[in-house]
Amino acid sequence: MRKITAITGLGLAAALVLSGCTATAGAPAKSDSMTTSTVVDTVNSDGATLRATLTGLLYDHVYLAMTAIDQALADGGDLTTADVGAAVATLDKNSVEIAALVGSAYPDAEQPFLDSWRSHIPFFVNYAVAKATKDQAGVDKALSDLKGYAVVFGQLIHSVVPELPEDAVKSALEMHASSLVAAIDADVAGDPSYFELLKEAAGHMSMTALALSGGIAANKGIQ
Repeated sequence: MRKITAITGLGLAAALVLSGCTATAGAPAKSDSMTTSTVVDTVNSDGATLRATLTGLLYDHVYLAMTAIDQALADGGDLTTADVGAAVATLDKNSVEIAALVGSAYPDAEQPFLDSWRSHIPFFVNYAVAKATKDQAGVDKALSDLKGYAVVFGQLIHSVVPELPEDAVKSALEMHASSLVAAIDADVAGDPSYFELLKEAAGHMSMTALALSGGIAANKGIQ
């Protein structure tokens, strides 16, 4: 089991971007003189590119967030080490990239989205610290904070993309939280299943990207 001293906070930052894609194929168009066939390029289309970019950034988010948390635990709660600083800086770079992408679709929502997403990262840090120090009250508080954030995040996304129901967004974030919490538990306990659990947590991001991109595609008319 990991040994850790008190961690009072961690300047981790991350952001999630919402962009969309759909894949469609046009049916042959018939006329009196000729028949033509129109095919939409579903591999190189704007929608496919946006969806692929979103999926990649969300995968990176999971691995970079867990790397920063793991490094803080490994350093015994010393958040001033060079390794922790480098992990946090890389995670924040990912946040900025995601925020820029969401801003390309919804300029006015870019900063509020980034601020909101950043606010939930410390909840994972608080959970990891409480778990490592056997602080059950801290564990309960962190889980409550994550649950409450899922509701607020669902409301925010629905306000930007009406096609995305609040409950659906909330459920997607809850899945993200529960899968990452499971990985944190294994990491703190020194359980080798940590690696598989982390892989599963990242794998959930493809489903999240698919659901979110579908709503955005409908809202923005992306093909």
